[in-house]
Amino acid sequence: MRLFSMVTVASAAFAAASACGSSTSSAQQSNSPQPHGAQVSNAAHGDFAGKVDIGQGRKLYLECRGLGSPTIILESGYHDSSQPWSLSDGFPPAVLPGVAEFSKVCAYDRPGTLLYTDPPRIADRSGPVRMPRTAQDVISDLHALLAAAQVPPPYILVAHSLGGLFARLYAQTYPDEVAGLVFVDAFPAEFPDLFRSHWPEYRQLLDKPLPQFAKDPDFEEIDIDASIAQTERAPALRRIPSVVLTKTQSFARPPHLTGFPFADLERIWPKAAQGLVDLEPDTPHIFATGSDHYIQVHQPDLAVQSIRLVIERAKQAR
Repeated sequence: MRLFSMVTVASAAFAAASACGSSTSSAQQSNSPQPHGAQVSNAAHGDFAGKVDIGQGRKLYLECRGLGSPTIILESGYHDSSQPWSLSDGFPPAVLPGVAEFSKVCAYDRPGTLLYTDPPRIADRSGPVRMPRTAQDVISDLHALLAAAQVPPPYILVAHSLGGLFARLYAQTYPDEVAGLVFVDAFPAEFPDLFRSHWPEYRQLLDKPLPQFAKDPDFEEIDIDASIAQTERAPALRRIPSVVLTKTQSFARPPHLTGFPFADLERIWPKAAQGLVDLEPDTPHIFATGSDHYIQVHQPDLAVQSIRLVIERAKQAR
């Protein structure tokens, strides 16, 4: 299985090299329930994989495994389907099956996101929508999906990369539903201010990481600036247990990009992550030694143990 990074500067390099980081060609796909094809309205009990009708003629793909509460909701990064949560190239099992051993866990496909086939393709498991979208659109979909599938709160939101912005806004918008947060090398809302004049160039790279999808109207596109503004206008995040995971390996450097300030990006990224740590007092900040941006694939056990920690702290906070 080849994993292509779609979210950071590394994305273009990974696409050009047809691999992620040093190598994820050995990444293993966990065994998942087979999609049912038709929508099923209740994913609250037992393993489930299929399309769920969220109203207005739209359906989203949802996969849930395991039993127990709180329910762990896995939010993927920019352009990623739910697939990376079922991949592992070391320290197995992958995050989704690993969490299913002790709690209920669900992942879903946002519209226009990618499956890492060879070559990659836009997943058709969730119906297309008009692009671009905002974080508010994303969390409204997720809220409708969980309600339609009868997956009850409380939730622990586990979010990778740009998914961190979505998880943060969800917790601000629906505070009574969220018991904890795990940020997996997540995108901080403060990042554009830290990157300053280079932010427009970086944002363009995030939006269009692969040329073959640049003109595809169904390919996921998020208005990041508008989404950041939404998090700033939303009610303040209430106190909930959190963990922040941050990479230690450098982003790959796309060979076709010249003059891009990679050194500034590497310097700013951990400082921006501190902004996530500062959201909640006593938040552990864990640096994943040897891992690139896809910590959940390279070190899934670290993500799983972080989820366990947040669950235990959430129980103590009741």
